Amino acid sequence: MSLKEKFGNKIKTLREQKGYSIEYLANISNIDRTYISDIEKGTRNVSLLIIEKLAKAFEIKIQDLFDYEES
Repeated sequence: MSLKEKFGNKIKTLREQKGYSIEYLANISNIDRTYISDIEKGTRNVSLLIIEKLAKAFEIKIQDLFDYEES
């Protein structure tokens, strides 16, 4: 599994744990919903600014977005 896929899985898992729809996450993070969908699919190379927006939306530290099991 690629790093982009691992990151995308982490975002999807966090979103589902919070009970957020993609649309809601898009609204609170100010990121386009199709961009979030692409992140979750592992097809986007995410910038630091997007990572920061996602961490703020989930109310977690940036490093927590990279806390996933190695596959």
